[in-house]
Amino acid sequence: MEIIVSSVIGGQLVPEVGMEEKLHQIIIEMRKSLKKQFVNKSFEGLAKIKINLYISGYLSEYCSKSGITKHQYFQKKNEFITEFCVDRYYWNSEPKLDTKKKFLLFLESSLIDLGVLIKEKLESKGYNFDCEMFTETAFKSLIAL
Repeated sequence: MEIIVSSVIGGQLVPEVGMEEKLHQIIIEMRKSLKKQFVNKSFEGLAKIKINLYISGYLSEYCSKSGITKHQYFQKKNEFITEFCVDRYYWNSEPKLDTKKKFLLFLESSLIDLGVLIKEKLESKGYNFDCEMFTETAFKSLIAL
């Protein structure tokens, strides 16, 4: 299965200088890791997942709440498209963690939610989706980061 992750960062995130570049590097590594982990996995009714990741900053705000903001399944293409969004206040919310750990926590939570959304959609179309395998594979990708 193919996973594509695109991302946009809306300017400075936190007072920590250079965090945007560090976050960008984590996203690059996450893309590579997700592709590697999912390349030999297959799921009935699903050939591709596209994740659009929006990270609000002080310049641009893409959402008012962190999490999955949109999702859509295209049965003819066997493709699931979703938007993950981090609002600008996320970095200062509880739990207080360094930015990398906080971002990985967001990704973990969003990937769990994504697995549930995909399972619901595919099962409504008559497919059998192994949500547990999806989540385990996604977590293996994050552990490498």
